[in-house]
Amino acid sequence: MEMLILIAILAFMVVAFAWELMPIDLVALVSLALLLVFDLVTPEEATAGFSNPAVITVMMMFIVSEGLVRSGLVNVVAHRIAGMAGRSSFAASTALLVLAGGLSAFINNTAAVAIFMPVAIYLAKQYQFSPSKILLPLSYACIFGGACTLIGTSTNLLVSSMATDYGMEPLGVFEFLSMGSVLFAAGMIYTVVRAQSVLPARGAVTSLTTKYQMSAFLTEIKVPQESKLVGRTVVSEQLSDRFRLNVLEILRGRQKISQDLRNTRIRADDVLLLRGAMEDIVSFKQQYGLLLLTDIKLSDSDLDDENNILAEVQLSPMSKLEGRTLKEIDFRRRHGCFVLAINRTGDSIRDKVAMIPLKRWDTLLVFGPRGRVEGLYDFEDFVSLQERDLRLHLDPRWWLGALIVPIVVLLAATGLMDIMEASILGAVTMVATRRLRIQEAYKSINWTVIFLVAAILPVGTAMKNTGLADLVGHGIGAAGARFGPWAVLAVIYLATTLLTEIMSNNSTVVLMVPIAASVATTLGVDPKPFLMAVAFAGSASFLTPMGYNTNAMVYAPGGYRFQDYIRLGWPLKVLFWLISTAVIPLIWRF
Repeated sequence: MEMLILIAILAFMVVAFAWELMPIDLVALVSLALLLVFDLVTPEEATAGFSNPAVITVMMMFIVSEGLVRSGLVNVVAHRIAGMAGRSSFAASTALLVLAGGLSAFINNTAAVAIFMPVAIYLAKQYQFSPSKILLPLSYACIFGGACTLIGTSTNLLVSSMATDYGMEPLGVFEFLSMGSVLFAAGMIYTVVRAQSVLPARGAVTSLTTKYQMSAFLTEIKVPQESKLVGRTVVSEQLSDRFRLNVLEILRGRQKISQDLRNTRIRADDVLLLRGAMEDIVSFKQQYGLLLLTDIKLSDSDLDDENNILAEVQLSPMSKLEGRTLKEIDFRRRHGCFVLAINRTGDSIRDKVAMIPLKRWDTLLVFGPRGRVEGLYDFEDFVSLQERDLRLHLDPRWWLGALIVPIVVLLAATGLMDIMEASILGAVTMVATRRLRIQEAYKSINWTVIFLVAAILPVGTAMKNTGLADLVGHGIGAAGARFGPWAVLAVIYLATTLLTEIMSNNSTVVLMVPIAASVATTLGVDPKPFLMAVAFAGSASFLTPMGYNTNAMVYAPGGYRFQDYIRLGWPLKVLFWLISTAVIPLIWRF
């Protein structure tokens, strides 16, 4: 009976992950609660995930990564390497992908993509090619790099932690490197060569007003002397509530007014830059006797000047705004700029923007004073998609942040400390040397990942407690015994890599590690090759946007469609399966 209940819980998890019925961390927490309700794990086992070394290490590495990013070194190096590529777009793109992939071996993949995505978009603009040609390859490159070391991805840390439950020693920092470097080289060559021909020139570099189809939603209206609007303010006339209009700017002669618009009294001959649906603009025009300047077409250059800026920002993985509306968070007053449109999975939302609940990975088209818009980049809720201003600089003590990361790696690699101890030391040193304030350290942690991993680990325990892992493992092992461990390893890898496309990679690993270990026991061979296959397969998510955070991050900025991932990803998926099946047993013997 217990086994049937666990199967039902696992089915719920798969469906909830695949159809995104709720946030992934909530799926894990609900599953944990169900395990407790049906007594499939003890309270001690249910909470063990929150003290698991892998969870602590992931948490600390978020802080270490943030300290390195804030040093400014990564941004400076990224821009300089891109600039050194000369006139060749191929060389520039390849250099950027290799650098991003290499960095991902030591910092969080999501952070790496957030750093390099604006640079990639800048390269696309400079060399006049579509961002779609480089953004998905950027995501893939970071996945390749993350799989090369123990700290490169939480998946590897989870496998290392769970391996100790089966009598294995924890995996070393560079134990993944031999196999990871083979996949990195093969994946990079494939991606660089094939992306140019397979990925369409969608989301081509063009004006943001064109990209978001804003022509019918941005209008200039002139206020004649006889208008009832003269002497009134935006607040007094309740333009936002009555007409669903936003006044973005007031042009008064040669003066552009963009600060404190709500309380600025409107004068005769003022020109108002409005955002709103055309029917609302017409209603406003008729009621106040205004003049519609229909011969003016607004473009990026009209909206961009030394005072104001038009830009794109994306909701970050750690954003607290998910599920809330712009009106609810009072975005205009809080940040001093307007959201003109929202891009969600390739579709532009322009009407009633303030009333739309925000979703993770939404891209916002924002307009306002340059300082206020650029100030959004300092909030953990947003990721910049614009090429950050070229006044790039290193923190005066940048070398401290840059030095702590290799020290953490060196301590763990030499065995002087285990990876959890080294990561704690690194995180504390980042704060103690003032590379990060303690509040910044807390904010740098992706709590969604932490709660997901901690809450999902007891599922693996329940699979052992109920005997489900042994039942499935023995079944696979017995069926594949006549074909040998090589063939069974191929099946384990294939099952894991397919499952990771619809579930989170961490959840997939937690489900598959007990099964893989049981298969090895049935076959009478070393479980290590099977666990390594699970680790590499768990990270190899190339077919869907939801399979990996970085794939989702580039979806809207690249103008991708679901089939783009399939076209570029499925040959890569097969390539990694074949290479891993052939090479893993040569490195880790059965």
